[in-house]
Amino acid sequence: MFRLRDRQKCLELFEKYYAGCKFNDARYIDLIKKHLRPGQRLLDAGCGRYLSFCKEFSDSARVVGIDLEPTLETNNQSEPFGVRGDLSHLPFPSDYFDIVISRYVIEHLQDPRQVFREFSRVLRSGGKVVILTPNKYDYVSLVAALTPYRLHRFLASRIFQTSEDDFFPTLYRANTLRSIRHALESAGLVESELGTINHYPAYLMFSPLLFRLGMMYERLTSIEALRSLRGSILCAFAKEGKPQMNAESVRRAEQEKAEMFNDSALGVR
Repeated sequence: MFRLRDRQKCLELFEKYYAGCKFNDARYIDLIKKHLRPGQRLLDAGCGRYLSFCKEFSDSARVVGIDLEPTLETNNQSEPFGVRGDLSHLPFPSDYFDIVISRYVIEHLQDPRQVFREFSRVLRSGGKVVILTPNKYDYVSLVAALTPYRLHRFLASRIFQTSEDDFFPTLYRANTLRSIRHALESAGLVESELGTINHYPAYLMFSPLLFRLGMMYERLTSIEALRSLRGSILCAFAKEGKPQMNAESVRRAEQEKAEMFNDSALGVR
């Protein structure tokens, strides 16, 4: 198991069948860019220690990431900024951000509805929430749910050749199309886009045989009737109401673009 030559064969299969394809992260970025405007405030909820997606947008937006990680890879002297905090009690003023993004976080939450209420609170009217999260009914999620956490961490770290500390317990409390829609709507957010997307068999990159079986699953679930079995959920929801674009709002927006984004503006001590 996990032999180098098997990994190499899987890489060859990937290059043969998936080269040039857009998968989860690329489509997530595309959806964020669709809703993000230059100079807007973006919150990455569950940004991770490296603030990877914060850095993706820091040239075009005023970006802050929040995570429970004890150390965040930023000096907080320039964007992106990082704040250590709990998503269920965000340390930001109401109506502050234009867009909230969250990648592979929802599956770990004890109370997604409370977190979504916080997303809604810190969003301005007309602001967007963009989420990428595993689908509970995908085979990877099903196996993860049935596997003891310590074993799951061990196996996943060997498959992806990374630290066990990069894997966390999964609860899947808002990880179906129906449950995530209901949870977001209960927070006063309105559906803009909601769908499922497939991914290449990343978790099966250690076995050419299993990789081929994963390819068959991916092809099969590409059929619309089986969309509820695809790998991930990608969605965008909006906070009700339209942004007010009176003269004062325009003046304030222009002033915000010119100002340095700082911790005091966030109300963080």
